[in-house]
Amino acid sequence: TANMISFIVYFLAHNPDAKMKMYEEIDRRFQGDKTRPVTEDDLRSLKYCEAIIKEVARIFPIFHAFGRVIDQPEEIAGYQWPAGSYFRINADAVHGNKDHWEDADKFNPDRWMDEEFEPKKYSFIMFGGGPRLCPGRKLAMIELVGLMALLFRKYE
Repeated sequence: TANMISFIVYFLAHNPDAKMKMYEEIDRRFQGDKTRPVTEDDLRSLKYCEAIIKEVARIFPIFHAFGRVIDQPEEIAGYQWPAGSYFRINADAVHGNKDHWEDADKFNPDRWMDEEFEPKKYSFIMFGGGPRLCPGRKLAMIELVGLMALLFRKYE
């Protein structure tokens, strides 16, 4: 979360429209109160903050690659692979694939705001996937949205 908040600040500094939308959402929610604790309802309602987090993670993932080993022979991408084959998954390539993402090189948190938007299967692996999906993913999102609310409602 420490690295991710740094990346969020960087992308917001370089995207003033997204920054203004975030400030508007936070101002709407907190009504100028800079001291009250952030509640669970606040965290659930800050959808644009969550969209920013996801978009930053898509463009600049915390982990750029991870490995997987298959435990049985498998056909993948038209090739037969024996059990024990090691695969390195390149998250940068997955998140930047132009076949899966419209304007893949563009920072666009609004893509996550469309209620009907759902990334194509395995095209967004912020927290990994499958049986090894990060068990701390919900806590990480709570921390990031909460930190954004605390930080950006007080400072510009």
